Amino acid sequence: MDNYFTIISLLGLRNQNLPPFREARLKRYKSIKKMVELIETAGWTQPKVPFNAFCLSSQDPEWEDDMTYPVIEYNKFGYQALAFGMNLFLYAYNYNVITQNIRFRTFRYLFPVVQCVIFSRIYFEYKSELTKVNLFDEYVQLRAQELVKENEFLLEHEDIKRFVWWYEDYKETLCRVHRQANDHAATDFKDSELILQDFIRRYTNPNSARPLNYQEKGVLF
Repeated sequence: MDNYFTIISLLGLRNQNLPPFREARLKRYKSIKKMVELIETAGWTQPKVPFNAFCLSSQDPEWEDDMTYPVIEYNKFGYQALAFGMNLFLYAYNYNVITQNIRFRTFRYLFPVVQCVIFSRIYFEYKSELTKVNLFDEYVQLRAQELVKENEFLLEHEDIKRFVWWYEDYKETLCRVHRQANDHAATDFKDSELILQDFIRRYTNPNSARPLNYQEKGVLF
């Protein structure tokens, strides 16, 4: 699935359908194999970048605590609102019986008071949870801005400039990759293959025994 969109583009499925015959389809599938490998290899040539520029340090004690994120329990408030509305509905449905029967006089006087207390409790509990969520969100925003300012100097690092240069060159190179024929063969990407090979040659270190070691590649966005 990592190469899904790449394969879709190389097969040309955005502009046309696959050939109707099985043999032609198999040839078309095989024709993109080398291009997929070249694109993967080109991605492995990216230069290293400072780890702190994109990720938080796991060694920082600030991130060791298991933080409990405040949430609003909508299900609980939904059930409470449903029960509150049901009480009002039953009272309204039996209003004539309650008001005309003297034995329900105490109930008639106490019911509005009890309902107001229940509504106030539900409202203030919801308001309390909403305030906690808003305060936590404000804290996260402020802390994120502080972290950006603390690590702003990393943007001037030579490795970052080198990575940005490589990344823009990589995007421009991929934009030039295209199928120039429909022979269902590797020669359909004859020019694109040369473009990718030239890109790999530019960013490959000739002094390294294993210049394209996957373990040495940096961290992508």
